[in-house]
Amino acid sequence: MIKHRIIRNALAFAVTAAAAGGFATVTFTGAAGATAVTGVHAKAATAISHATDPRSDKEDRPTRAIDSAFQGDPEDPKRQPVKFVGVIRDDKVAIRDPRTMPQWHDLTSLLPRDFGRLVDITLAAPDEGDTVHVTVLNERGKIAQTRCTVFPTPGTKDTPEWPDNCTEFMDLTRR
Repeated sequence: MIKHRIIRNALAFAVTAAAAGGFATVTFTGAAGATAVTGVHAKAATAISHATDPRSDKEDRPTRAIDSAFQGDPEDPKRQPVKFVGVIRDDKVAIRDPRTMPQWHDLTSLLPRDFGRLVDITLAAPDEGDTVHVTVLNERGKIAQTRCTVFPTPGTKDTPEWPDNCTEFMDLTRR
């Protein structure tokens, strides 16, 4: 997986260099797992490297991540499957529920104080359940999860509106 990411980044680097009016040669060494990009001017190489290397976005570029999950039961007219989308954008975590207005809901206030910079998100929907689990990762490797009740639709019947239908994010890092 890491080797594929390195190759993908090197290819993106080379294509970007060529598009910028330069040229690039990409060399892959299978045995050592090394990748070398040559023929790019130093100034262009630095700019392209920051554009293609996911580790280079510490302060100058916000992190973005996305995931989705379906929840519901196609055989139950009261729980028809719904696709939920979760995103990390500009250090905020949001979930999209297409049944509500507005459709996007900010869950950031449910995170522990000073949780840190968010870098990844995943969604899970337990089979035949009424919830969606939203799990996030920060840049220091801390993991936190919330559970959101999505059936019945938040804001109807006994289900509170977003984000009150979710638990506080619980730190799962050491459990």
